[in-house]
Order: sequence, then C-alpha cells, then structure tokens
Amino acid sequence: MFIIKNIVHLFALILLIFGCEENIEAENKSIEQNITENWNLIWSDEFEQDDIDNQKWNKLRWRPGWVNNEQQAYTDRDTNIFIRDGKLIVRALIEPGYVDNDYTGSEYNTDFTSGRLNTAGKYSWKYGKFEIKSKLPKGRGSWPAIWMLGSNIGTIGWPDCGEIDIMEHVGYDEGNIHGSIHTADYNHMNGTQRSGGIEVQTVTDSFHIYTLEWDSTYIRFMVDNTPYFFVYNDSNGDQDKWPFNRNHYLIINLAIGGDWGGVQGIDQTQFPMEMEIDYVRVYKKTDSGKSIKVKFQVDMKNEMVSGTGLWVSGGNLSSSNSGGVQMFLIPGTTIWETELILPKSSSFTFKFRNGYFPDSWSSGWEQLSNECSYGQYNNRYVNIGEQDTVLAPVCFGECVTCE
Repeated sequence: MFIIKNIVHLFALILLIFGCEENIEAENKSIEQNITENWNLIWSDEFEQDDIDNQKWNKLRWRPGWVNNEQQAYTDRDTNIFIRDGKLIVRALIEPGYVDNDYTGSEYNTDFTSGRLNTAGKYSWKYGKFEIKSKLPKGRGSWPAIWMLGSNIGTIGWPDCGEIDIMEHVGYDEGNIHGSIHTADYNHMNGTQRSGGIEVQTVTDSFHIYTLEWDSTYIRFMVDNTPYFFVYNDSNGDQDKWPFNRNHYLIINLAIGGDWGGVQGIDQTQFPMEMEIDYVRVYKKTDSGKSIKVKFQVDMKNEMVSGTGLWVSGGNLSSSNSGGVQMFLIPGTTIWETELILPKSSSFTFKFRNGYFPDSWSSGWEQLSNECSYGQYNNRYVNIGEQDTVLAPVCFGECVTCE
C-alpha cells in the first residue's frame, strides 16, 4: 500500500524530476484538463430517471455465501437498489430471518440484504476510460466494489476471463482505496494479484471520482484524476497474464462481511449502509489521445550486472510480469534500455532493478538518495509529455549520468 500525492504536469518534453513535491502538486491541474480532452463520451448513466434503467443494468439475486463467504443476500428489491435525488443507491440492511429464493429458485435465509448490478449481456467494452463518481458507506463490515469481469466468464471461467477492480474499499480500513487486476497467473486466490492503493480520507463523507483507463498496452487507476497504480502489458500475448484484450462488463455491489470485508467483524450499529453513485461514464480515446513511445535507459558502467539482466518496475510503473519490464543491452555499451508505449501527459514513479526477482519485492533494487528520489520508497519520477521521447541514461543507483 502506498500513498500517492498529487503529481503530474504537461510538458512538451519528458523531464526527470526528483523530490520537490510542492512543484508536483502545483502542476496537477493542467494534466486533469488534458485527461478529459483526450476522450469522447460513448456511454453513461446519470441516474436522472425515476427507476433503474433495465436496458443498461441487471439487478442480481444471489444467496449469501455465494462468493468470498459474504454474509448478505443480493436482492432485486427497490429497498436494496433504487434511485434517489438523481443518484443510484445501493443499500445494505439488517433483516434478521429474511427468507427468499435465489435466481435458481433455491430458498435461503439470511440476516443481511444488499444490492448488486451489472451490465452483462447488455453492454460490455474493450478499452476505454471508465469514471464512476461515488460516496462510499461507512462502517466495519462494509465492502463496496466497482469492477469488471470478462464477458466470456461463462465459457472459460474465473480468473481466466480477467477481472479489473476499479475500486474496492473495506470499512475497517476506512480511506484506503484499492485497484487491482486478476488473471490466471495473478489472482487473490494465489496471493499474486497485481494491486495498488491510495489514501483518500473523505471517501465516506463526500463524492470522489474513481477512474479506470484501459488500453491495449496498459491499465491505469486514478482517484479524482490522480493516478496511483499502473500495469504495463508486456505479456507477449500470454492470455494467462493479460486477458484484457477482450470485452468486459461493469459491476457495482455492496457486500457485507466476507473474506476481506469481514476480517474485523460487522458493526451492526452502522446500518443501513449506503453506497451512492452520482454517475457512470464510459469514454473512448480520441486520436489526439493516442499513446507515445518512451525509452528508459540506465547505465551499468559501475555495476556488476546480474545474470538475469536489468528490469524496470516499482512505484506506479508495474507490468504484467511480476518481475518488472525487461531491459536490453545496447551492443558495444554499458547502457540498458527498454521502450514502453505509455499515455500522453502522465507521470510515473519507478526504479531500475538489477536481476529478475518475480517472487520478491526486496531484491535487486537500486538505492537512491533523497535528493533525487520521490515518495516513501525513494522512487525515480518522470513526467511524460506529448511526443515520443528517449530519456537520457542515468547511472544505476545515482542521480546523474555515469562518470
């Protein structure tokens, strides 16, 4: 888990910037404008009608314990899912001894009810930007989520279909927002899911915009236009690592208890719990928003190179390979490089890594001084502009080029 502070600025060139959080925060507004300009709205629900739009959404009926040992039943009743004052309300209730039938017709009983919607069979998307403005419920035991599943889950199952968690929050850890991807190789059942997080202290008191930006080459997570987690697609077509080249549908739900939400029990004094959604918007990238090529370079002149080579990872520049993005030696030099396709007008924190360590987060990292590093983990920092760029090679573990 890491806390991301406001970063980013629109430059015509790429600059390496180290430290200086004040400048980063002051420059954030120009990026926010650019993020919007590079996308066209193609689908939305503003929830201005009286009832749930059945042309867009399915209201699900599930028995308790169906997944993740969650304690609620999902119902399609207006008491659990409804529209109020231009907002979608997903409400969890305590209803001791509640009895109903699930979608198979089997009877169940439970003490908690809640709501779950999805767009399966009605709308699905491959790539785009997804914005959901939401206020989250307060209370230990709550587990709201905004997420996506591969539309082919019915034929190949989970996790092979792919899962993108745009936003997850558990009530006992209030203010910590999580974004994740799950695949056949990387998923929470094996403890290998790719995840990032950001602290937003007012998530249960006010509305925030939770954003997924998804392209053929990357997936990026943001809150209020502040990026906090990025996964680069270097899977080389391996569907077990990257099944995100197929359509996915949206899901919104409020779970109660379960394997994660219920770790510290359920505070029954907080009911009813409500997740409020102001809008859901889906955008398609414009031609002006196309990604650019960025070449990262590191000089190993003063280092003994590991037999497994050089990699770049860490910070919010993650990859579909848990060891990072592989780099390659420029013949006749001591410089290693790799070229990534990244979104314009964005920023990343990262480090170079001497050796391939897919199962460890503690080995091979360069150690940087405070004068040229950013954040809790002393990462490098890069701002990306509008044009293809080659970053100047820096010396491994140092702030400058090798002497």
